[in-house]
Amino acid sequence: MSLDTRIDGLSADLPVGASLDLVLNNPHFDYAKMAGTVVALPQFPLSRRNQFLFGYWEQPQAGAILARKRLEQYYNGHLIREALFVLTEAGPNGYTGAMVENLGEFFGDWQTRLLSELDFGTTPTPAVLPAAGIALDGQTALVFPTIINPGFYGTNGGAISYSGKVNEFTGGAYTATGPKVPMVLLKWLLQKIAMATNTTIDGALLTHPAYSQLLLYNTRALDGAAMISPAKHLPELTVVDLLLELRKLFNLRLSFDLPNRRLTLGFWADALRQPARLDWSQKAVGRPVKTPETNSRLQLGYELDGGDALMKDKPPVLADYISPGNGGLAALRSRISTLLMDGATSTAKAAQPGITAQFGQGSNSFGPRLLFWNPVAGVPLATNARNGFSLAWLGVGGLYENHWREMEQMRAGQFYAKQAFWLTETDLAQLDFGQKIHNNGVDYFVLSVAVSLPITKPAECLLVAG
Repeated sequence: MSLDTRIDGLSADLPVGASLDLVLNNPHFDYAKMAGTVVALPQFPLSRRNQFLFGYWEQPQAGAILARKRLEQYYNGHLIREALFVLTEAGPNGYTGAMVENLGEFFGDWQTRLLSELDFGTTPTPAVLPAAGIALDGQTALVFPTIINPGFYGTNGGAISYSGKVNEFTGGAYTATGPKVPMVLLKWLLQKIAMATNTTIDGALLTHPAYSQLLLYNTRALDGAAMISPAKHLPELTVVDLLLELRKLFNLRLSFDLPNRRLTLGFWADALRQPARLDWSQKAVGRPVKTPETNSRLQLGYELDGGDALMKDKPPVLADYISPGNGGLAALRSRISTLLMDGATSTAKAAQPGITAQFGQGSNSFGPRLLFWNPVAGVPLATNARNGFSLAWLGVGGLYENHWREMEQMRAGQFYAKQAFWLTETDLAQLDFGQKIHNNGVDYFVLSVAVSLPITKPAECLLVAG
């Protein structure tokens, strides 16, 4: 039996008789974070090979910089897990470290910084704002949709004959007066993040006919600036926050390909519809131990932007979705919400002081909100629905109907099962947490696998079905 740990593609020396205890966790059922692998790595002995792999870091002359290294865990030639390795201690007894994976280190230095603090470059402010928006990196990046917002200048709007519209557009052009506020398209933002962090972000969210046209609303005026800095018009979220909050809205499946530094944004509801592809029935040991899911109903909602007076009393159209029935509630609330629409003009509306130097309003803020870029006959509009897809939880084409119905159906009859299986290295290498397995008449998702390498006993698994 062969246990092979590779650092940056080269096999490391392990202690004699070394073993590896792994707990592999499904990242698709925890909406607060991206769960990964919990592993107790053995200490790497102080051998010549390991000294080379770790840059002789035990020596004081080696300095203090600790580079992240790629770690691959093979068993009998099968790749079981891969992640990044962080060296935490080195000395006469060898090298000690920890694994990090998925969102833990994926975006490097951009991981924990706010979007508004990142460098997305600048672009000149056009002398005449184009109704179709401004293209950067070969795609539309910044747009100027008209938003009805009489409160943008607080009580001072009347003094400057403010029309009550942000990015006012009339007669085929933007007016010379009133606030001009650029809004960043989500697709461009995600691909710009990928370019800056040497990663790839793709998937169904970015190719979707409606969601590929999402924009991030903001209230910061240009105030005549000669250059536009996209970062200044982004919400106070980190890159990781943005992904996790989007996940809550659209029930996304975040799939990481670490060797190729690729993140694919798909829809988890698609996986829920699929039948099992692997049958583990003959691998089962004994009978499962079942426990019920007590919170069998969903409550889906957002944190509304308290700076918008229209949101003070939660509007019925933006109400939470709550599953019918009497079971306990599993609450999920996204920090990203949306705006109301003005029925007479089909224009998004708010009642919110803007961020502008004109009346000393630089300290105002805004919460993260999404709209669809949805121009009509050349008129630059943004809406909370497009092509039958709505950013409201309720109603036809709403978030519940399009993305959460399958999860609700599963949760209504959901239960957990603890089951031991004799899994081989091939089973572990082929394990895909986005696919169901079949066990004696029931299709399950695998929530976790606790296994020791070399394999000398059954793996303890936690399954979920509904």
